[in-house]
Amino acid sequence: MKIFFNYTLTPVICALMVILAVVAVVKQQEIDSLRHKLVLAEQTAEARKGMVEEVRLLQKALTNSPVRTVTVTAYNPTTDQCDDDPLIAASMRKVRQGTIAVSRDLFDQGWVFGRKVRIEGLGIFEINDLMNKRFTKRIDIFMWDESKARQFGKKNIRAALLAI
Repeated sequence: MKIFFNYTLTPVICALMVILAVVAVVKQQEIDSLRHKLVLAEQTAEARKGMVEEVRLLQKALTNSPVRTVTVTAYNPTTDQCDDDPLIAASMRKVRQGTIAVSRDLFDQGWVFGRKVRIEGLGIFEINDLMNKRFTKRIDIFMWDESKARQFGKKNIRAALLAI
């Protein structure tokens, strides 16, 4: 019996343990592969949601008139008028002369980062920033000089979203 156990049963048990270990490694590789595919599927779904939302905004922008009468004010790169980093706009680009911030209702209607806006009597500006949620139908012109911004004040002016 001892010979049977030592020379027959022990090698069979060892072989089974090796086979089980190989099966476990293969199954773990399959699990890792499935996890990777799941992450890719989730990223693809998230990207598709973003694209659908962007298409929705663009369609909404096409149906809305590009000319609006809006309240126009001016702002400076200070923490009391912006956030903790007043030199970086909501578009994640640096603030600069010739750019504007738009209210979120306009942004949702296609007045998005990079688009050009002609403000009657003032010129053409690029959308680079967003205003606080409490403002609607409003544009804020970026100015470095605080006294010029205060002097500009608050005006109701026609503005047109340009298709350039």
